[in-house]
Amino acid sequence: MDATLNVRMSASLKARGDEVLKKFGISTSTAVRALWQELASTRTLPPFLEAANKNAESKRAKTDALNALVGVAEGELSLLTDEQIEAIGASRYE
Repeated sequence: MDATLNVRMSASLKARGDEVLKKFGISTSTAVRALWQELASTRTLPPFLEAANKNAESKRAKTDALNALVGVAEGELSLLTDEQIEAIGASRYE
């Protein structure tokens, strides 16, 4: 049984990506299937997705730390975890 994948992205990004695929004679479906095949075969993320994942994790950690700081003004510093305090310090130097 086949499955269907729906993806939302900006129209301009899709057009730019489709242009590259068309240049090489590859359909969007073929490109997506190739990515999924690579993921299934290697059971790892390709380098470009690994970098995106690290960026997302970093942003998430900073957001969590900043959200935890909301209570600091009210004397609730003890609510911050060591990881959140570290993320706040690290964000100052990035």
